[in-house]
Amino acid sequence: MATPLIISGALTTGYITISLFMATQLAYAPHLLINKTPAALGLEFKEVTFPSRIDHLQLRGWLIPGILPNGKLTTQRTIIMVHGTRANRTDPGAGLLNLSGELAHQGFAILAFDMRGAGESPRAPLSLGYFEQRDVLGAVDFLQSDPLLYPDLGRPQSIAGWGISMGAATLLQAAAHEPAIRALVSDSAYADVIPVLQREIPKASHLPPLFTPGALLAARALYGINFYDVRPVDVVAKVAPRPIFFIHGKSDDDIPVSHMSLLADAARLTPNAPVQTWLVDGAKHAQAFNSMSNTYVSRVVDFYTTALGPDSGSS
Repeated sequence: MATPLIISGALTTGYITISLFMATQLAYAPHLLINKTPAALGLEFKEVTFPSRIDHLQLRGWLIPGILPNGKLTTQRTIIMVHGTRANRTDPGAGLLNLSGELAHQGFAILAFDMRGAGESPRAPLSLGYFEQRDVLGAVDFLQSDPLLYPDLGRPQSIAGWGISMGAATLLQAAAHEPAIRALVSDSAYADVIPVLQREIPKASHLPPLFTPGALLAARALYGINFYDVRPVDVVAKVAPRPIFFIHGKSDDDIPVSHMSLLADAARLTPNAPVQTWLVDGAKHAQAFNSMSNTYVSRVVDFYTTALGPDSGSS
């Protein structure tokens, strides 16, 4: 009788130990350092620090004023840029800094920042949007109430958001709770993170899928992360009637294009919801801007201009 109990106890202990280790590997990774700033693109900018909403982590970023056709700077229309997984405010893989520069030259101010656990922001567990949405909400609070970095330009008259991959999923969840975000571009978002983790955790750990539920449970026990609650598809309808532009690469092997369809269909549950979609031929995950930069910028600028209106100083 004792031998089976000993074996069972050893297996249980082993499963728990491995699950805890996997949860730690999932939650923490080395920071990707900032090695380029908007100055490299010839842009004016200022470093910023602001707290996340609720838990008050001090996040780092920069504010880039928009440039009007007459050369004047503006912050009237400000876009919060939200980077992807294990990246930072430059998100080099997705070209976020270059896109920020393109949008700034089109007259949109940019607030790009490092979410918790990324770049120059404090070390914190990666929660794939569960806690990171507080960082986006903190960015809104900063734009609405913090001391003006450019006093002559005033506060933004309208705030919009752009997000990539995890950043897009995080933005959708934050916007569902924050009406100040008036328009959203969601590029390569997942509708539900669990199917992604069920595929990626065994691949990254080289362990059988039976360990995945244990790792997810351990992440909740250790860090308070409920990955099962990271479902932008459940809340995206609350963004309406604000406009959403969903973008997804047709050749995305990481987040299947079905996720965009699920999100768009859910957003359209609200009557007359202004939802646009763009499936980009040949683009892999988070590569739509890199693969079709001119068209990408043109379509995104048109979307924001329609949603937010023109800058009053652009004429």
